[in-house]
Amino acid sequence: MTTAFNPSPEDIAASTTRELLYTICPVLVASNVALELGWIDDELAKVGASATYLRSVGGEAAWQAHYSHASERLLRDGGNSPAIWAQADLRPTVLVGLTQAQPAGRIIVRAQDDIYRVGDLKSRRIAIYRSLQSGKIDFRRATTEHGILTALAIHGLKREDVEWVDIEDRDNHEETPSRTPAGIWAQRHGDAEAIIAGAHSREARALLEGRVDAIYDSSIGTARLLEASGLFKVIEDLDHHPDWTLRIANAPRTITVSREFAEANRDVVVAWLRASIRAGHWINANPDAASEIFLRTTIYPHAGDIAAALRGYDLVPNLSAQNLSGLTIQKNFLLSQGYIRGDFDVSVWADASYLEEALASF
Repeated sequence: MTTAFNPSPEDIAASTTRELLYTICPVLVASNVALELGWIDDELAKVGASATYLRSVGGEAAWQAHYSHASERLLRDGGNSPAIWAQADLRPTVLVGLTQAQPAGRIIVRAQDDIYRVGDLKSRRIAIYRSLQSGKIDFRRATTEHGILTALAIHGLKREDVEWVDIEDRDNHEETPSRTPAGIWAQRHGDAEAIIAGAHSREARALLEGRVDAIYDSSIGTARLLEASGLFKVIEDLDHHPDWTLRIANAPRTITVSREFAEANRDVVVAWLRASIRAGHWINANPDAASEIFLRTTIYPHAGDIAAALRGYDLVPNLSAQNLSGLTIQKNFLLSQGYIRGDFDVSVWADASYLEEALASF
């Protein structure tokens, strides 16, 4: 049972304005930039509301709620697996926006090995992440599993053609509470040199030490750093295929709001979306400047890699037919692999009226 996150007055001071709780993943979504530039606070103030960061208070319930959406007044922007899990099994939410901005993923092996394509991995060992935390969906494992199965299928292989090796992680969330997401991720940024040495990633260490023969990575910049060490090579990049459905895993990113809050505070949700839309257009026009902000608010190690990635994405939130179809692909995958129990219709979950109202106000 997931515990609802309901901060006490001692945790969050009482306010005369309507207070939205928010949480944002450390990924390329416009909300991260809108927050850092002050635009979210500005837009909320116009409708007499305010926003408080979910992890500005400590305790297990706060970080768990980022995944479970366990609050009646929470807005969440980020990876889709937790949002799908919450809607399927935990709490009614409203999907108000999507952003497709994540590398599809790469298969990486040791540079010296006689492995040149995914087909060469038959009967070999592939690493798959496994969180030891039971209070959340294992989104990283789901992303890895989806990516690996996709890569195998392209090369005519099935799940049983390779050996899956769990790489376990205690997956602790021990950061000091912070007023904004940037304060949390400043505590977790890895050293680029450690990434090059293979010490940043448990999977990369397992590969370097010979415990596995291949790993999957869907981050921005990590594969380049691993290759730069001379110890690793990429044998498959799913972004190089024309089939857009191969790029579906923990993206498209989702903006979801607890249904009770969204229905009672429509103007607050629209205000947040206005700020995110404004930030999305700014990011699209200014990828280099935006990359410096994302360096503070994401887990990606280099601004240059972030800027290069941004040039291939549209960061303005949308609910396009293609992204909704992609989200359905991911929901069906999570259901078929047992990550979620309940099923639902993504088109019913989505409510475009909030986004339409925000767009119409520009």
